[in-house]
Amino acid sequence: MWLDNLKELKTSTGMSFKQIAEMTNLPERTVVRIFSGETNDPRIDTVRRIVSAVGGSLDDIFAESGAVIGDQN
Repeated sequence: MWLDNLKELKTSTGMSFKQIAEMTNLPERTVVRIFSGETNDPRIDTVRRIVSAVGGSLDDIFAESGAVIGDQN
């Protein structure tokens, strides 16, 4: 699942939710809600910003689905 992959990326960086929020210019609560799964259908741009902050790409987190998203940073 994409969320598990995102959590693994976050864990590997050791970043806090607050640090991710600051890097992405998102409210910390939004970041927490996405990582907790509370947000059922987050905007792809929001997910892209978070993934980029933790050093990954959308292709990294959606790899299991077989979809190729392609970041356009």
